Amino acid sequence: MELPRAALNIQRVLALAMLSLVVAVAVAERRSPFSRHVRDLKPWPFWLSVREPGRAVAPALMLGVYHPLRRKLILIRVPETAKLQGKVTASRAYVDALRATDDAAAAAHAVENLAEQKISALSLEPISWEGARLTLDLPSAEEDDDEPAVTAALALKDRGRSPRALLSLARSGAIDALLLTLELRRVPRDGLQPAVLPEDPAAPAFLASAFAARREPWNEAKPTVVEVLNGTDQQGLAAQAAKVLRSRGVDVMALGQAPRPRSRTAVYDRTGNFERAARVRAALDCPTAIAATRIDALRGVDASVELGGDCSY
Repeated sequence: MELPRAALNIQRVLALAMLSLVVAVAVAERRSPFSRHVRDLKPWPFWLSVREPGRAVAPALMLGVYHPLRRKLILIRVPETAKLQGKVTASRAYVDALRATDDAAAAAHAVENLAEQKISALSLEPISWEGARLTLDLPSAEEDDDEPAVTAALALKDRGRSPRALLSLARSGAIDALLLTLELRRVPRDGLQPAVLPEDPAAPAFLASAFAARREPWNEAKPTVVEVLNGTDQQGLAAQAAKVLRSRGVDVMALGQAPRPRSRTAVYDRTGNFERAARVRAALDCPTAIAATRIDALRGVDASVELGGDCSY
């Protein structure tokens, strides 16, 4: 049975529209700096502003580095106290920019520009700043429970599975942000590497590692040295955790009390080698534990384990 001419014409129009959309996306992707970096297997830097809905506070500023070859996302939180220009901190720069423009988005971009200059000055190699600028609305997390970059990295990955979020990015014309969001769906959760930007003396080496297209294999024969700190009121928890870690090849150098109470266990990479911290987290056998890079060479360990109430033996 033949279709009515009107229905046939509608089908043709829809098919043409679909074909035009596919061609437009293909052309946009071909011209996209993000796609070029992915094809060339080069790291892609971008800025992320994490806002707290309903609160008039400065957004958390994070530098993302996506590695197509390693299929990893490094998300580096720039502390509010980080000095971006002389003695001007990130939080002060935001307040000054907001007073000058009375526009929260413009103020956030001004801080990103200053942070970009700061990162470029600290980096040992030139950085190609063609990255997207993303925003993310997230409720505030408990400071003693989560690193903000941990929550933000998971939210970025999950956003790629939200049709509403993807449609919003498509409508905005932010093709690089859209392609990055889609690409992050392929990144395994173990490929998310949250971090805090270290102090200036340690920053160049850390940034060199973060932007390196390939990582040198670390010495498997060298044991990972950790300290285990109890962030609960459960007596003997650190000793029990140390026993578990030692049975799995982790060298526990010291036991002690965590600097603050914790409800969630965290493993902090202290040397800039996130993989070691991730392996310690796995060895803990505490599924809810998080891992993040917080460089502190003065501790003399590869990682610090701060035990929370979620980790019991």
